[in-house]
Amino acid sequence: MCESSVKEFIPNEIRSNIAQPSLQRRFIGDLSEKSEEFRINVLQWNILAQALSYPEGNFNRVQDDMVKYETRKWRILEQILIHQPDLCPDGVLLCFKTNVFKEISRKNSDLPNDGRFGRQVFSILELEYLPLASRVILIGTHFKAKKQFASSRTNQANALIDFIRSTYSKETNIIVAGDFNGEPDEPCYDVLIKSGFNSAYRTLMNGHEPSYTTWKFKSREEQNEKEESRTIDYIFYRAENLTPIAYLAFPDKRSIGPNGLPSANYPSDHLALQIVFRIQK
Repeated sequence: MCESSVKEFIPNEIRSNIAQPSLQRRFIGDLSEKSEEFRINVLQWNILAQALSYPEGNFNRVQDDMVKYETRKWRILEQILIHQPDLCPDGVLLCFKTNVFKEISRKNSDLPNDGRFGRQVFSILELEYLPLASRVILIGTHFKAKKQFASSRTNQANALIDFIRSTYSKETNIIVAGDFNGEPDEPCYDVLIKSGFNSAYRTLMNGHEPSYTTWKFKSREEQNEKEESRTIDYIFYRAENLTPIAYLAFPDKRSIGPNGLPSANYPSDHLALQIVFRIQK
């Protein structure tokens, strides 16, 4: 999307509250308009819970002003308007464009409780894709954090897959997105892949995931500063009728700067994932 067309989407109220240009990203893939094609634009983004948006110990190199809600909210709105998604999950918050989809139902389902944390769930949004009158299921989740809880995440992934298998046929169009807090070499990732789901980025990037989806410097649990750069956010899909055709590329770290995320140009420690799917009836 060119700079002039982006500006058309950004109201003056937002532009007037943003001092610096946003982090620049670009799409890779076939975005040429084809009259016979139908597409779904999916944006998965952990926008960073405001309760965790504090610099001391959590974001060592980030200035206080950058993580205040009054600063971040304008950047969050700007990013969503720039990318114009049809579907937008952030954990269990699932949003959709009402001129593209009609809601059929929505519900939550519990993830296994390992006794270490309060109730965690995944959200299910059943939709009708209006141009084709096709059903699309969007599932959003946020798995348990911290590397030492890999077994908990595996249990959560198994519970998610068990729900899908018992609820939907193999032909159902399903998109599962979220912050899974597990890297591609973790068992929870394999649970999704071996159950018949594909990672959209991995499909389009020749069998590879992005080198990182979150990057920050922290010292909350250590005395010394620690760099944390991990790939833990994914968009998974299943069904013959869904084909990823383009993805939002990840910037190199030099373009972000030496202090990591969030920054004056980007409001979260997680970079958004965005996939354009071709959908067939």
